[in-house]
Amino acid sequence: MADTLLLPEYTVDGWTGNAVDADGVEWWVTGESGWSGGPPVRLELANRPQRDGAFDAPSFRGARVITLEGTAVAPDREAKERAKDRIAAVLADGSALRPLAVRELLTTRQAMVRLSAETKVADQTPYSFTWSLQMTAPDPVRYGTEQHTALCGLPLPGTGVAFPITSWPLDFGEPAGGSMALANAGTVTTWPVWTISGECVQPVIRDAASGQTLGFRLAMTGGDVLVVDVAARTVRLNGASRRAALLPGSTWFGLPAGTTGIEFDALRTDAPAVLSVAWRDAWI
Repeated sequence: MADTLLLPEYTVDGWTGNAVDADGVEWWVTGESGWSGGPPVRLELANRPQRDGAFDAPSFRGARVITLEGTAVAPDREAKERAKDRIAAVLADGSALRPLAVRELLTTRQAMVRLSAETKVADQTPYSFTWSLQMTAPDPVRYGTEQHTALCGLPLPGTGVAFPITSWPLDFGEPAGGSMALANAGTVTTWPVWTISGECVQPVIRDAASGQTLGFRLAMTGGDVLVVDVAARTVRLNGASRRAALLPGSTWFGLPAGTTGIEFDALRTDAPAVLSVAWRDAWI
């Protein structure tokens, strides 16, 4: 476990910046760009022919490019040479994205990154050298490292009225289950993964405030599991793609910053199906 020198602390592929490693090498981060600020904005405006200005169009965020640079100070020359090899090997496997976790004063956030430029190393003294790393996160959103989960069943009928009647007005009870409140402590929309397990017919997931729905023309049995990844826009029933089962009018809605009320419904609510969800807080 690395000993922290100061915050923020950057950890990726087994290496940690602003920390002391097991060899006693101090990895000081003296420059950072691309993490604390926002990612680049991609505009797709079309110029107005023979007129000033352009036709308006939505803007989108580009990939997040993160550059870290600093100085490594080793206790001896041998540790310095091992440290140079170590920094050169960070994110050397370009076949897969790796998590970059940044521990800050208030929270710890992460992004999935890969190396996007050559790692630079330059000797400074017999016991120190300067270094730089450049990483790119295709998804520019920074997510909390903690994954949140919640679940609910289908709504059940109320408790009804007890006889004999001894009070007025009558209380018929409230339906139980069928809803949950999901909190996103970040600043931008996060994209959940929904899982429906068990028997139900034509299940529907609904944003209680906006009315947006995700519905599926499916008759699920007791052993069925439906996994819906909103970010990837995939629908898989027992591992097989069933995207064609989306009901007309379905929307790939996410969870905006704050608390979102979610309702779970189906053609019949006396079925034992369960809706579960996994999500992370998100910041731009």
